Amino acid sequence: MHQEQHLISVIVPVYKVEEYLTKCIDSIIVQTYSKLEIILVDDGSPDNSGKMCDDYTLKDSRVKVIHKKNGGLADARNAAINIASGEWFVFIDSDDYVERDYVENLYKLTQKYDCKAACSRFRYVFENAEDSCSVGEYSAIDCCYNKWDALKYLFMQQHIHTGAWGKIYHRSLFATGIRYPFGLIYEDLPTTYLLLLQCDKIGYSSKRTYNYLLRSTSIEGEKFHKGKSESAVKIIQSIQNHFNELTPILPAVKSRLFSLALHVLLAMPDDYCGQDKDFLLQHLKKNRISVIFGINIRSKVRFAALISFFGLNICKKIFSKMKGNVTLQRSASSNSK
Repeated sequence: MHQEQHLISVIVPVYKVEEYLTKCIDSIIVQTYSKLEIILVDDGSPDNSGKMCDDYTLKDSRVKVIHKKNGGLADARNAAINIASGEWFVFIDSDDYVERDYVENLYKLTQKYDCKAACSRFRYVFENAEDSCSVGEYSAIDCCYNKWDALKYLFMQQHIHTGAWGKIYHRSLFATGIRYPFGLIYEDLPTTYLLLLQCDKIGYSSKRTYNYLLRSTSIEGEKFHKGKSESAVKIIQSIQNHFNELTPILPAVKSRLFSLALHVLLAMPDDYCGQDKDFLLQHLKKNRISVIFGINIRSKVRFAALISFFGLNICKKIFSKMKGNVTLQRSASSNSK
């Protein structure tokens, strides 16, 4: 590579991941792009993760560690963003791991297409299994999307996912004050699109350099709790406040929010009651017609909108029989952990 490289800050929130942390950090240290600032944020982890982070500062001078009171994934990312020195930011979740050219592949896209953000694809990796959950192998391609095409794919959940990881951002995109919302689950969804809105174009690579671990103890994998429905309500309301800015791709946006609402409702116990449930149910009723007849709608979401007319209990039974609930969760969630 060219000798003059920009410093890239790699941000890794860490909480109760001592079983996975070594594999994650080791995959960062051996990156082919070497001019890195590796920021490990110990988010008040009660296990050995914090000490493991400190041990890496003795192994590699590029590693910096922040120890903080537990505040959640968003708060940990924000703490690193506030002190990062890099010209570019890259995010990695601490139970995942990346290929050796993960950073280089993303950075090259920004240089090739002269853009302030770029993303690449990923593969699912199942815990305690060698197999991954993704499509078949094919030759990787790269291209440059204009802002609206990129955002359309983001909300359609095609090519570009909503996760903070798998992307590179120029630090100027955060200079406007954008941060991950404190205390929310699915915190990537209301943040990623705001960052991309500031870009004229976004680089894209189909190369799968990020390995996303599916584990039952992740935030997304844990059982339903009130925080999930309350977060979904706040996120839907937040994005609705930006509908005017998103007019060119509004059908795709509405489809994404419908998917999120249904995903949370399907995970609720039958006897759950609350204003958050009422809001999400009303959101489904108000938007399912536009989802069914809209453009740029995924077939799975359109089908879900159709069967929602039969009621939530019927929806649960149908998705349970089809074993489609897991698929819907992957497409509806922001891949939060």
